[in-house]
Amino acid sequence: MRVQPSRRLRVLRGAYGLALCLSFGSVSPLRAEQASDLSPLVKSSIDAVVLVVVSDASGKPILEGSGFLVSADGRIVTNHHVIAGAASATVKLNNGAFFPVEGVLADDADHDLAVVKVAGKNLPYLNLEDSDTVAAGQHVLAIGSPLGLENSVSDGIVSGFRKDAKGTNWIQTTAPASHGNSGGPLLLMDGKVIGVVAWKEGAGENLNFAVPSKLIGPLLLNSSIQALGTVKVSSPAALGNGETIWTSMTSGRDYKVRIDGDYIYVEWVNLPPALQGTMAFVRSELKKDGDKWVGKSRSNLPYTFKSSYMDFWKTGQQMGTENVNWCTLEGDFEIDKMSDARIEGRTYGSKSLDVKKCKQHGKPEWQSFVWILK
Repeated sequence: MRVQPSRRLRVLRGAYGLALCLSFGSVSPLRAEQASDLSPLVKSSIDAVVLVVVSDASGKPILEGSGFLVSADGRIVTNHHVIAGAASATVKLNNGAFFPVEGVLADDADHDLAVVKVAGKNLPYLNLEDSDTVAAGQHVLAIGSPLGLENSVSDGIVSGFRKDAKGTNWIQTTAPASHGNSGGPLLLMDGKVIGVVAWKEGAGENLNFAVPSKLIGPLLLNSSIQALGTVKVSSPAALGNGETIWTSMTSGRDYKVRIDGDYIYVEWVNLPPALQGTMAFVRSELKKDGDKWVGKSRSNLPYTFKSSYMDFWKTGQQMGTENVNWCTLEGDFEIDKMSDARIEGRTYGSKSLDVKKCKQHGKPEWQSFVWILK
C-alpha cells in the first residue's frame, strides 16, 4: 500500500509514560478553509478503517462492526461489545484485503473498548488526539460500516461531554451512526481520532456517543496476545428464575429478560427516579416463530405537552401551560438474533406521537436495536 509521509512521526507520551508512534503517513492536516470539502480527509483516513466480521464456533458470521488501525503492524481498536463472545473474527480493509484476527491485546469492558491484532506490515493507521483537548462545537467525521454498508462517511459536531449513571464518560456528537458503526473512529478535521463510536440514543435525533480517545493509550501498553475466545461478555446480572439484565446500545435502558420455553418476557427495569413507584411500564411478550421471536411491546408512560391557542378557547387554560397525559401504546416487536453475548431485534411504529390523543402519527417503520449483557 502506497503511503506518502507528509511529516515526521510525532511521539505522544501518555500519562503511563508510553511512547506511541501514532501517525498515519498519508494524513495531512486540513486548513480551516478546506473544512467544507471533506473528501481529502476521507481519502487520507478511510484506508485505516476496517470492517470487523465476528463468527461463532461453527464459523458462521453472527455480527459486523467497525474498527481502525492504530499501528503499522496491525493493532486495531474497536468496541468490546463487537468482539465479546466471538469465537473468531476477520477484518476487511478498504482495499479489499482480509486479515484473520490473531487475538486480543487488550479488553476494557467497562469503557467498551478492545484492541485486537492482525498479522500485517506497513499498514496505514490513524493518529490519536487527546480527547481532553476537544471542545463542543468542533467539526467531526465518522467512518464505519452501518448495517454492513462499508466505508460509509457522516459528519457533524461535538455536541457535548456526558457522564452516565455508572460514571462512564462519553463524547456526544451529531455525526449520524447506526448499527455497524460501532468501533469506528470519530475524527477531527486534521484526521486525528478523538473517540470510538459506540452507541446511539434511539429516543431522540442525532444523539450519538463515542468512547473518549484518551482511554485507548493505556490499552496499547499490552503486548501479549490472548485468544479471541477469552474475551467474555460481562457476567450476566442474574436475578434468578433464568432472568438476566441486558443494556440497550441504542437507548441505554436496562431490560430484564426471562426465557420460558418458547416464550421471552421483557421489562424495562431502570426507570428514571421520577417514574419509579408510578404506573409506568414497558413490557413485551414474544413467542418463538421459526428462527426468531415475535410479539408485542406495550407501554404506559407519561408525556408532556403545552396547551395551545385552541385549548384556551376550549377549556380556558392559559396558553403554554404544561400538561401531562399518560398514554398506553402497543407495537410489533421482534428478536431476530440471540446469543450469550448479544440480542438483536427491531420494533415497528412511528417516531411521532400525538400526545393529546395518545396516537402515533406519521409513517410507521421498523427500528433496529442491539442489547448486550449488563
